[in-house]
Amino acid sequence: MSVRRDGTSTAYERYLRTDELLSLQRDTEGRVDPDEMIFIVVQQSSELWLKLIAYEMESAVSATRSDAVLSAVRHLRRVHSYLVNLMGQLDALDHIPPWSYQRIRTQLEDGSGFSSPGWSNTRRLARSLGEEFTAFMARRAVGLHEVYTRHTEFEDLYQLAESLVDVDSDCMLWRTRHLKVVERMVGVDAVGVAGTPIHVLAKLSTERLYPELWRIRSQLTSEASEYFATAPTPAP
Repeated sequence: MSVRRDGTSTAYERYLRTDELLSLQRDTEGRVDPDEMIFIVVQQSSELWLKLIAYEMESAVSATRSDAVLSAVRHLRRVHSYLVNLMGQLDALDHIPPWSYQRIRTQLEDGSGFSSPGWSNTRRLARSLGEEFTAFMARRAVGLHEVYTRHTEFEDLYQLAESLVDVDSDCMLWRTRHLKVVERMVGVDAVGVAGTPIHVLAKLSTERLYPELWRIRSQLTSEASEYFATAPTPAP
């Protein structure tokens, strides 16, 4: 534990356990490259953000299960803001030169982003949230088409659905940003640390958590051309 000159630690240090937290990065002698500090700090902090995201998603799952829609929406808005921060910190990885990363890469063995416990937990909770949303819609005896064409009547459901779309969009953006970091470090024709070709990672970056919430948009677009072509023109 860090101590003052008088031998005592501060309440701030004790509460946040900064001595332990700041000892989790390799010291100078243990690094294979000076820029390994950037990589470790970004990856460790990413896991902390993902832990916070999972914490909020668990609350959103529970709220949806108990029909507390506005509470679920509030938690998902937090998830959105955390995912924005998660994406932003990836900018720091662009400062690592490609050759430096090749040295850092040797320390990962066969590890990769696929091994992230935080991301695995986030995906698991996202699936659970989708299941709870579907069950809630069934309890309300309403379908997505009604929610989106009569959204003023189903405002709570509409807000929850759109919050899920926000999270889905953020996750795709985060995977895409992560892909660009990987491409910048190892190239677009390389194979990732875990043996996954970069082009496969590119395909995975567009994977949707809630495909039904995207399909309804295509359905509405298909219906709209016919509907508005026959709808009466409003009086001036």
